[in-house]
Amino acid sequence: MLSEIEKKIKTIVKKLPNKPGVYKMRGKDGAILYVGKAKDLKKRVQSYFRDSADLSVRIAKMISRVHDVQYIAVDSELEALILESNLIKELKPRYNVMLKDDKNFSYIKITKEDFSRIKVVRTVEKDDAKYYGPKTSAKKAKEPVDGLRGLFPVRDCDLNIGLVADGGSACEVEVTNKTIKYPCLQHHINTCVAPCIGACTAQNYSWMVEQICNFLEGKSDRIVNMLKNDMQIAVNERRFEDAARMRDKIQSIESVLEKQKISEAGDVNQDVVGYYVGIGKVFVNLFIVRSGKLIDNDNFVLDVSDVSDSDVSEVMESFLRDYYEKNSFKPDSVLVPFPLEGEEILKEMLGVKIFSPKIGEKHKLVEMSNKNAEHFYKQMMVRWESDKAYDPSKALDDLGKLLGLKKKIRRIEGYDISHLSGEFTVGAMVVFDNGEPKNTDYRHFKLRSVSGGDDYGALEEVLSRRLKYILTSKPDGVVVRKGLKKDLIEVEKISSEHGFVTDKISVKDFVVIEAKKKIVGIGRLVYQDKDRDVIQSLWISPKMRGKGLGHVVLQALIDRSKAKRIYIGCDPDKTVFYEKIGFQILKKVPDFLVKMSSHCTDSCKRLEFFVYEKKNDKVFAKVPDLVLLDGGKGQLSKIAKVWGRFSAKISLIAMDKS
Repeated sequence: MLSEIEKKIKTIVKKLPNKPGVYKMRGKDGAILYVGKAKDLKKRVQSYFRDSADLSVRIAKMISRVHDVQYIAVDSELEALILESNLIKELKPRYNVMLKDDKNFSYIKITKEDFSRIKVVRTVEKDDAKYYGPKTSAKKAKEPVDGLRGLFPVRDCDLNIGLVADGGSACEVEVTNKTIKYPCLQHHINTCVAPCIGACTAQNYSWMVEQICNFLEGKSDRIVNMLKNDMQIAVNERRFEDAARMRDKIQSIESVLEKQKISEAGDVNQDVVGYYVGIGKVFVNLFIVRSGKLIDNDNFVLDVSDVSDSDVSEVMESFLRDYYEKNSFKPDSVLVPFPLEGEEILKEMLGVKIFSPKIGEKHKLVEMSNKNAEHFYKQMMVRWESDKAYDPSKALDDLGKLLGLKKKIRRIEGYDISHLSGEFTVGAMVVFDNGEPKNTDYRHFKLRSVSGGDDYGALEEVLSRRLKYILTSKPDGVVVRKGLKKDLIEVEKISSEHGFVTDKISVKDFVVIEAKKKIVGIGRLVYQDKDRDVIQSLWISPKMRGKGLGHVVLQALIDRSKAKRIYIGCDPDKTVFYEKIGFQILKKVPDFLVKMSSHCTDSCKRLEFFVYEKKNDKVFAKVPDLVLLDGGKGQLSKIAKVWGRFSAKISLIAMDKS
């Protein structure tokens, strides 16, 4: 006897149209279990619920959980395929096969600008740029990029460089979005021709970008022949240095080409797909053949619960659909191990010929790809087995016991300082969360208050800036609070004595510092609009100076402000003091600040103006359980003082190689 659910499904199936469309299988809780396409909705869905239905283990499990079936009818099988693809991406059903793009894939991007950039990115945007990929790791994308920039030194910076005029051996440009000082280090080490200063012509730059695109598309022979021709011309004209540079480029390219296997005679552009079925996973191998040469090889893991050989056709179709939707450069053809049920409609959707060779060299290529998929499976099994042997939780517990820590370790932050001969000093923060690297939480710090390779000072600045997000720095016996009515007379007196603006004073705009119930510091925040506030008054009692109270007041005012930008004017000699907490000097002073400072006496006409940009970085709100420093006793003693200033209870360790 049929259950109520079976009766319901049977009624739904009877009413399905004999039209192309997409069907959705829903579970008991309404969740989408599976999305499929059909040339004939009624026939396709009916095939799942026949008593004699020959279903794989995976699909049989899915059908046992179905409580409802919904459908969308369309006009053609191609529309059904496109709709199915979009719904799978949006709904992520449990029993569908997907080439997951969880930021593990990388692409090589060539931007469309007057002076194009070559970058490694995680996502494909809807712009006019060219994308090559996906690559299964950033490393696989960065290797060719680094090699190509050595041959063709194009930029990878974020400067906006617009062409004004081109000609001769240089050009005139306009630079906006000045995120770095230019020309940068890349120009000095010959990996960028510095279009930011017009050091090359737009025509020559475009030629380099074109050669990079040719190389990424497998047209390397064209580049080599062109360089050989140019080298011969340079030799004939006795430009031997130019000829030598071209010779070096040719040798670099040919050293890459030596690694490629000849797979086809002629100018063939094709991809070869092989597979191997594991337990709950399908391992896919992809050979990329361009101009008759095997130029790349990549491997993918598809999670498919309860997978069996009867699921492989669907897996292969899903892989091809997802992969070539993400890939901007498509081959002329794709070789697959067996004929696919939806082969013709996939060809129409993706614009790629798909066929399965039975004999000959193409068949041997597919077999070789299958073997590589099996080898990849074996490699991954060894890796996964070794990963199982590593228990992050136990390792953290053991580390805690070794260090004598009572609190459990979950989040570890490590800090190091790097510079180049005392210049370009930066600090780096790496993070481990529950024993695993958490790359998304890694941060770097541009140093503001140190120079000349002062590692101690750099570490002090970095850790001070880090701790201010989670702790408050103040000396013992000091109270930091908002202004109260009882403070008005004293605040007015201090403001008047030190030449601060005293009109329209409201104590609610002030932060007050007390020591032994006496006001020893004040700071005033003046509202401008929702995006801008101004710190107009800042004073610390002479007896209390040198204890870091100035930074305490500034941080309290910053914390109170809801604006994106906070401005302040100060004596240029105090620049380091303000930069240390995060203020940056303004090259162009906004009109409203000029107007506000018009009351100034001659003594303050030399004011410099600074801005603090408020950034809401949730990573810095997390409190580490353990902080590691790259250094010895010197670094540890320096940072221990920072810990004391913030009353930090976070375990701190310095590691010295010696």
